[in-house]
Order: sequence, then C-alpha cells, then structure tokens
Amino acid sequence: MVPTSTFSWSGQTLTSFQPEERSRIQEHEVGPGTFPPRTKSNYALHVNAALSDTAEAHHCGVKRQCPISDKLSYFHATSGYPPDVLHDLLEGIVPFELALSLNVFIKKKYISLQELNHSISQFPYKWNDKTNCPQPIPLTFASRKSIGGNAHENWCLLRMLPFMIGDRVPEDDAVWQLLMALKDVVELVMAPVHTDETLGYMESKISEHRYRFLDVFPQETLKPKHHFLEHYPELTTSFGPLVALWTMRFEAKHRFFKRIVRQTGSFRNILRTMARKHQSMIAYHLHDADAQRPMLTVSKMTQVAVEVLKDSIRESFARKFPRTEVVNMTDKVTILGTSYCVGMLLPFGSTGGLPDFGEILQIIILHESPVFVLRLLGGWYHEHLRSFKVEPTGEIEVILHSELKDAYPLAAYNTADGRMVSLKHFICTSD
Repeated sequence: MVPTSTFSWSGQTLTSFQPEERSRIQEHEVGPGTFPPRTKSNYALHVNAALSDTAEAHHCGVKRQCPISDKLSYFHATSGYPPDVLHDLLEGIVPFELALSLNVFIKKKYISLQELNHSISQFPYKWNDKTNCPQPIPLTFASRKSIGGNAHENWCLLRMLPFMIGDRVPEDDAVWQLLMALKDVVELVMAPVHTDETLGYMESKISEHRYRFLDVFPQETLKPKHHFLEHYPELTTSFGPLVALWTMRFEAKHRFFKRIVRQTGSFRNILRTMARKHQSMIAYHLHDADAQRPMLTVSKMTQVAVEVLKDSIRESFARKFPRTEVVNMTDKVTILGTSYCVGMLLPFGSTGGLPDFGEILQIIILHESPVFVLRLLGGWYHEHLRSFKVEPTGEIEVILHSELKDAYPLAAYNTADGRMVSLKHFICTSD
C-alpha cells in the first residue's frame, strides 16, 4: 500500500513505479521503452520539485519524500511497493467488465436479469465455492457499471459463469471472448508458481484482453487499473507471485477492528479502545496453549484393516506402503488451513501440457501424515467454457499430500457438456 503522503493519484500520473500520464494509456500498451520506469534519481528530482513549488500539490505524482525510505536504507518508494491484485482485479476490473458484458448479453436476449439471478441463487456450489458464492446482480448494475460484490464473490462468479450461461452464448460472441480472456488473465495472475514460459503467456493474455476490450467497447476508456495490469508480468518477475502479496490478509485483520467499533457503539477515544482490545486478544492467544493452529486437523477417524479395502484401492496402497496392515480413515481433513473432503478434485500429473485430475475417494491418516486415494480423471480443455471436462480413466492412485505439486482442492460440476472443472488459478505443469 502506498502512503497517501508520498504519491498522488488524483492528477495525471498513475503509478509509484512509473511517472506516466493517464492520456497515454489509451493509445499505448506497456512495452519495452514505451513507459520508462521511475528511477531513484528522477524520483529525487520530483521530490525536490514538489517541495520547492508550493503552488502545486504534487509534481509528476510525487508529493513529498517517502518517510519509510528515510528510515530503511534497503527500501525505496520506486521499487518497494507491489501491486494489489485484490483491488486492481477482483474489486476493480472484474466487476466493471462483468457489468458491461452482462448488460450486452441481456440486450442480445441471451438471458434476462431474472434468469441470471435465478441461476446464481440456485447453482449447486460446492465446498469453497459455496462459502464464496456470489450475490444476485443488482438492478442498477448497468448504470453503475459494476456488479458490486466483494473480491471472493466476484472471483467465484467469473469462474462459475460459464457453467451458468455458457450454453446460451454463441461461441463466436466477441463480448464472451473478452470475458473468457479476463478469466484466463485472473487465473494466471493468481497462480502461486510461475516460470519464464507462464510469464510470457500472462503477458500475451493481458495484451489480448486489452485489444478485445477496446474492440468490443470502443465507447469505454481504459481504467488506470487496466494499465496497472499490463505491468504485472514485469512486477511478478521482481516480487514473485503477486497473489502472495495481496491485501486479503490485511482486510481480514481490518474486519476485527470494524467489529469492535460496531459492538462498542461509542466513538469516544475509539483508537485507544481498539488498541486495548487488540492487545488483549493477542495476549490471550499468546498464553493459550491451544492457540497455535495444528498442521493437521481431523474431526473423526475410523480404524480399518487394509485387507478389507476394495481390491483396486488395496493393491495401489500395498504398492505404496507394503508393510502396513491397519490404517485410520476419515472423510475430511484440514491441512495447514486447507480442508479436503471426499469428492473433491486435486490436480495430478499432466498430459500434453494440460493438467490431469484425481477425485478423492478416501482419506487415510498414516503416521500422522495424510494420504489421498484418488480416482484418476483425464482432462480435456473446453475452449468455450475455459474449463476442463473430466472423465474417469479407471486407474487408482495413492499419494501423500506432500507429493502434490498443486494442493488446492477443486470441485467438478455437471453441465450439459459433461462433468466440468473451473480452475482457481493457472496450474504450472512443467517440472
């Protein structure tokens, strides 16, 4: 987060890492030499100019010297602030472009607002998707140019929308192609692992999204957040996967203080009240022996002899753990805060550069380590829905949680085109 005492976003300059102007982002895409980066030297010149010219509130977006840079020798304002994908994408570009696109679909009579909201409310969300299920689209979404909603709700809607209305939209619809390009961009930006190849792919997808947006909505102007997005490949190279640096954890922390304000009902010396209650909460957790979240949490287990397992499962398990006779089985386990249930899908292996999946049949706890029994599923990419169609291969695999390359659990949904999976983030299949 950039302190408001350092930079100004109200003028023509947009970012802390480049002194570019708003008007140029409509005509030029981010590329080599197009938008020279803000350097320590020109930042210092802009600081001096801003301080010497009292008639102007800022100079090239700079208001004054960053106070953090004064205290920390290894930190500088031009290179120390990563972007926030939560506000740039999930609460910025995504609700904006969803509103524009859905308005077009309704005008083309692919679907009505009532039918769309019925699909949203009646969709059979599973597990994490049920927790983050989107709210109905408000009647004023077209005039507001936003569907509203928080980050997780908008993310979920973008992922589930192909299953809700994808069969009603023609494959060659330009607005649909824009929306699916945005879905691709979000998956790539949210990926926890990147390679040079995936960064190049992200850059090409962001460029495709820009041109599709300008083509289908020529009356609209690119928002500053569209321009921020074009810097993401380079910023990912500098900072690492940006999803690890988003402000979601800060938002969760902020919720604690908002709850205090609501429950207190008094604003007299409210900062002191919040500080005292926060310190009391921290002290409680530090002195509570059970406050430390365990790595593995299991609510209920059943002890089972290996010989009574189904033949296919027993054979696969025996190959992995040949001298084990008794195991503990459960339907649900929580590992490092992530819950896994029977029926969930896990990315497992790849074919032709595309991920394959495994459906959790059973969860075994062996020597305090979780083991998943998976029914392997082949995956075929469905271009129109930007999702994977999965079908059983007939094979069973036993795998430790620690052996998973991507441990985020997914859900499969039955659609007119078969059983489909929409990714939460791009899965890197290269070693």
